[in-house]
Amino acid sequence: MDRPIAYDKLAREDRFVRMRTRDVANAKIEQGMPPFPDLSSEASMRDRIHGILVGEMQAMEGAGRSVYDFPDAPWEFTLDMARQVWDESRHVETYLGLLDHLGGYVGEFPETTLLWRCACAEDAAARVAGVNRGLEGLACDVFNQLIHIARKMGDPVIERSVDYVLADEITHVRMGSRWLNELTRGDAERRRRAIEFQDSIDERFNLGGQRQDGHHEVVPISIAKDARRLAGFTDEEIERLVKSTQRSQVY
Repeated sequence: MDRPIAYDKLAREDRFVRMRTRDVANAKIEQGMPPFPDLSSEASMRDRIHGILVGEMQAMEGAGRSVYDFPDAPWEFTLDMARQVWDESRHVETYLGLLDHLGGYVGEFPETTLLWRCACAEDAAARVAGVNRGLEGLACDVFNQLIHIARKMGDPVIERSVDYVLADEITHVRMGSRWLNELTRGDAERRRRAIEFQDSIDERFNLGGQRQDGHHEVVPISIAKDARRLAGFTDEEIERLVKSTQRSQVY
């Protein structure tokens, strides 16, 4: 098996339409649309759910790669990554159901592969730092906000489904926190590189500047501080994330 698999080699059915993230953003801007869906319309909600769906697919594939890529890692690490594959497969099914609930379909919006391309670190410690703590931490922020929006919309199907998935995401971040510590114990340089990789992921995924520090009613996507603390983030790490949102953006 190739390592890593190129983003354009991921197996997909014909109904999936794959595009580069920047090309999708530019196409939206050319059509007078915001590059990141603001959830002010039914179409933008379908766009968000579709984007999360393909993200969950890539998260499932990434966890599967972590099972394969690190045969010398502790058995408990491999078991956690295998559990995550199972969790992500259920998330895919959940978001397929939510897409149908909203009258959408797979392929209505393009699939971008930025998440996958950020999930191929060669070191296991960097992998869990970037994927489990960076990308899954981002999922905590997005899902926490989506639950709030669904509650305001009066849609208990979306609210309860996403809340169910969020509980898994918190667990996945906790896995990353655990294995970042265990895999770098006694190796300060390896830990520094892993955290540096996580910071680069956080800076890259600022969601067009929408992820910010603040209340749900004030900012587009609020950093889910309580969920992150449950997942093993320290207050210092959360503050560093807040500062990163003020710098580079994904688009």
